[in-house]
Amino acid sequence: MDLTHVRRLIDLLATAPVTELEVEEGGCRIRITRGGGAQPEVAPSAPAAVAAHAPVAAVAAPAVAPVVEEAVIAAPSYGVFHLSPAPGAPPFVTVGQDVQAGQEVGLVEAMKVFNAVRATQAGRIAAVLVEDGTEVEAGTPLFRLA
Repeated sequence: MDLTHVRRLIDLLATAPVTELEVEEGGCRIRITRGGGAQPEVAPSAPAAVAAHAPVAAVAAPAVAPVVEEAVIAAPSYGVFHLSPAPGAPPFVTVGQDVQAGQEVGLVEAMKVFNAVRATQAGRIAAVLVEDGTEVEAGTPLFRLA
C-alpha cells in the first residue's frame, strides 16, 4: 500500500460520516481512526532526581487544533469516474487550475450514462483524490479545492 493510497483513505475518512476505517490489501492492514481517541500528553517534568522525590506528574490538556473545512468536490452518483471527456482527450481540469462554481470537472459513468461532475464552489484544484477509471460511490471525494 503506497503513501498516495493512504492519503486518499485519510481524505475519505475526513469527509465520511464514520470515525474509523480499516483496510486490508495485499497482506498490509491499515486502521485509521478519527476524533475522540486523543490521549492526554504528559508535560515536561523536573529532572529525574527531583522527580523521584515528587511523584506527582502534571498532565497537560490536549491541544485543540482549529477545525479547517476543506472544500471537496464529491461524486454525484455511483459509477466509474473519468477525468476527461473521451479516451486520449485532455482532462477537464488539472491540479493548480482555477474553477468556477458549476464548471464541469469530470464525469461519472453508470450503465453507459454519463453524469457531469460539477464544482460546487469556486476555487483552485489542490488535489485529484481518485484515479481516472476508478469506481466511486455517491459522495466519494474526487477533488480537493484550495
